Amino acid sequence: MDGRSVAAWAAACLFIVLSTTNPAYKLSVLGAVLAVLLVSAGITRMRRLLLGVVAIAGFATLLNFVSAHLGTTVLFSLPAGLPAVGGPYTLEALVFGASGGLTIATAVLAASPFSLLLEPQEVVAALPSALSRTGTAVAASMNLVPAISQSFVQVSEAQRFRGWKARGPRSWAEVVVPVVLTSVESSLQLAESMEARGFASGSRTSAEASPLGASDWLVIGGAALAAASFALARLAGWAADWQPYPTLGMPAVDPRALLSCLFLLVPVVTWRRRA
Repeated sequence: MDGRSVAAWAAACLFIVLSTTNPAYKLSVLGAVLAVLLVSAGITRMRRLLLGVVAIAGFATLLNFVSAHLGTTVLFSLPAGLPAVGGPYTLEALVFGASGGLTIATAVLAASPFSLLLEPQEVVAALPSALSRTGTAVAASMNLVPAISQSFVQVSEAQRFRGWKARGPRSWAEVVVPVVLTSVESSLQLAESMEARGFASGSRTSAEASPLGASDWLVIGGAALAAASFALARLAGWAADWQPYPTLGMPAVDPRALLSCLFLLVPVVTWRRRA
């Protein structure tokens, strides 16, 4: 599995899901993304990611339902005098919010292989040479959240062994302060290590990029076909947009546009699960 093939596949998924308002095509991309992730990453590694994605999508749905008082199918109403939340609550606003949440969920899951399936150095290796320094910063930032999370667990366990108990917001300072200091110390050590290795001191050597394998080219070809065929469907008018306002209706679905999403399933047979 090469980072360049992962980038091509994720870009094709994002192109399709962001270029249409039709939830049928968004659901097709989401189904392909979930199938690929289940095969390559497994449900155990995806559990926390799925919970977070569901929470974000639910919030986006609720936000549009509360803020957009448009549409003809009124479910219930609150007094208009209530600030921000007063007015009619419609089925159209709820469904349109769900469509927006679907877009966010699909986009997040399409980009998740960079963290679920690749190591930071593999992401850096996939970047062009002009972005090598940026890639180094990105790789370091990708390790930041897991490192802080691990430090938090270690510090909180050590404090409990010393008799610490959570007694309210103020008591958490006894855990948060050591975690922050540990993170700062780790950042300084990383900076000193990079400086000792001559980072940003001038021209640098680089390892030759590994050639793409047959499976990587197959994924890139499938991603290119998916993006190109869906763009053609958009230009030809086959992949029609969908608008729930003022009255909710079923989205128009064209099998030629749906066929484009099937090319996103190529990684199901080429990517293998990593330990």
